[in-house]
Amino acid sequence: MNTDSLPSKTSRLWRWLAAALAVLLAITAGFFGWLRFQPPQPFTRAVTLAGVGPKIAVDDLSDPFGVAVDRDGNIFVSDGKRGKIHRISSSENTTAPIIASNLEMPSAIAVAPDGSLIVANTGAQTIVRVDPKNGGTAIIAGANGISGFVDGTANEARFNGPVGVAVGKDNTIYVADTYNDSIRAIHPDGRVSTLAGGHEPGFKDGAGTDARFDTPCGITVAPDGALLVADTGNHRIRRVTMNGAVTTIAGTGEATERDGAPMDAAFAEPTAIAMRDANSFYVADAAGNTVRLCDPGNQREPASVTTIAGGYPLGLNDGALSAVKLNRPTGLAVIQGWRKNALVFADSGNGLVRAFETEGFQVGYQAKPETALLRAADIRAAVPPRWPYNPPDQPREIAGTFGEVRGERAPEHDAWFHNGLDLPGAYGETVRAIFSERVSRPLSVEGVATPRERLRLPLIGYIHVRIGRDQNDQPLTPGDSGISFRRDENGGVTGVRVRRGTRINAGDPLGTLTKLNHVHLIAGPTAGEINALAALQLPGIADKIAPVIESVALLNEQWQPFAPDGIKAPRLPVSGRVRIVVRAFDQADGNVNYRRLGIYKLSYTLLKSDGSPAPGFDQPRENIVFERLPATPNAVPLAYAEGSQSGYSGATIFAYIATNIVRDGEAREDFWDTALLPPGDYLVRVIAEDFFGNRVQRDVPVAVAK
Repeated sequence: MNTDSLPSKTSRLWRWLAAALAVLLAITAGFFGWLRFQPPQPFTRAVTLAGVGPKIAVDDLSDPFGVAVDRDGNIFVSDGKRGKIHRISSSENTTAPIIASNLEMPSAIAVAPDGSLIVANTGAQTIVRVDPKNGGTAIIAGANGISGFVDGTANEARFNGPVGVAVGKDNTIYVADTYNDSIRAIHPDGRVSTLAGGHEPGFKDGAGTDARFDTPCGITVAPDGALLVADTGNHRIRRVTMNGAVTTIAGTGEATERDGAPMDAAFAEPTAIAMRDANSFYVADAAGNTVRLCDPGNQREPASVTTIAGGYPLGLNDGALSAVKLNRPTGLAVIQGWRKNALVFADSGNGLVRAFETEGFQVGYQAKPETALLRAADIRAAVPPRWPYNPPDQPREIAGTFGEVRGERAPEHDAWFHNGLDLPGAYGETVRAIFSERVSRPLSVEGVATPRERLRLPLIGYIHVRIGRDQNDQPLTPGDSGISFRRDENGGVTGVRVRRGTRINAGDPLGTLTKLNHVHLIAGPTAGEINALAALQLPGIADKIAPVIESVALLNEQWQPFAPDGIKAPRLPVSGRVRIVVRAFDQADGNVNYRRLGIYKLSYTLLKSDGSPAPGFDQPRENIVFERLPATPNAVPLAYAEGSQSGYSGATIFAYIATNIVRDGEAREDFWDTALLPPGDYLVRVIAEDFFGNRVQRDVPVAVAK
């Protein structure tokens, strides 16, 4: 046998294998390169992954804020009020077990290269590391419970309510130091430095500490190594390079929702940001109740900001994206797979973790809209009896009730529902908290330096209050109370912030009454407001005065009266579909005589000539009940006829459309259809009732035509 050729044959074989491997690697690289530049599959629906809704006291997740996803698809969620981190498996529906506890108002979460979790422990002023395997927690930088603005070693560094975190490939941790209005870096050696921002709120592009942010909350690392920042108070998206150069890449600064080219688009409190691919990214727009996509475009498509889902009316609705409702989304994380993707988000206002999914994902479930609603009895059981003034057991007047029209119901005029209870006090009187809560919104104060200045806490809202200061704009509470003020050159207050995580106890001073001389008290979370008379215990409150019905008008479908003006008849002839419009108001014990309040419940029924119920009217039709406001957009015209108006000055007119349905969160048009009755003589009886059960009725004799 000739063995001289074996080495050459072996070498040729190895060369052939090497060439084949090179070709295979080239094909694989080309494939994955092609795959990299393929646009992600579009989302088709929204689902719920975990949560129990905005409950007052539960053992499970109810106050989600930040979310993150690891390489195995596990979802991690921070529960702010309860100081916990939960884990949810993306491969099955679970109950979100707790992996870490005893945190202080945790906010954003990021996954480090080693699989540990980096958490912005907002209420403790620290950045911590959590081991997801055993729940072990260690402070990375900052001092527990001590706020400040200090660079230096991990122990020397100080933060002020940090909300956002992100981790680079080199293990550098980037922090949105929210109430220091700065972007900070925690280097792998533990040293903390300021990358950009100037320790005071403002808006300015520029280099390093010359740049200005306003309450930045969301931060992520882009593939090119730059940082993208959700600049919450400026309602913009900013880009920060590693040398500290800051530029604005999207948003006009208007606090509203508008799609379009990035520099023409508008955001409303963008709070979280997550990369979609190498160039585009998602934004959780908390106050706009939307999730947006920012796409830089390409040769075929221009750069744009588009809304994936959400908007107004806010609330809870899963399913097709066109019908999805959200309520203050605050955290985002992307799950990427082979031809299937999901965008997980913390739907904070609804107390749920939800996701947008592409076809192929089979995770989650469709939540019932009522999951996001609290009952009046739940709030009443949790909130101790007291008024929002001192002494807390001294009754006050009621100047406005839930469901009243505000503004004027007329063409080209604005009108809206009153969503709380107005309780008068003296100008400059101190308003006090009625319930112990922690501030959860990064920006919880709105309308600063206007008569409608307000503080929104998770359960209770307070309007017409100078938050944190007296009538001379001086602080009510000295020291680090979690409240900070922005002033103009003359010392006037132009901005107020209450740090996320700040504890407010029942009886604590919140501020003083503005020139409107009353506090507007809201019971229930946003989009789930409940009649405060039903939800709160106000000591000594009583009412024995029945409402007043001023008039009852019967109109046809075209809003025309059945009887011409000036013509009187024993019975009003009616036919077809009838509208019943009732002008009525209520009064209360202890109120001044001129005070007119809205009706709590309005009903109508139909009686035959012998006084027995007409067919279909075994019970009165309680069509209008103001226990919960309707989720239907533009519902005011369904409750109130034109001419209705009320406010801080001028006439007070409540003209209710008693035949329409406005109750149980629903609002729709309806009629009394006379075609369903035999012709003859009847009696229309209208019943007006207040919350305390006082009622009055008025009868209108009618003749149903043949």
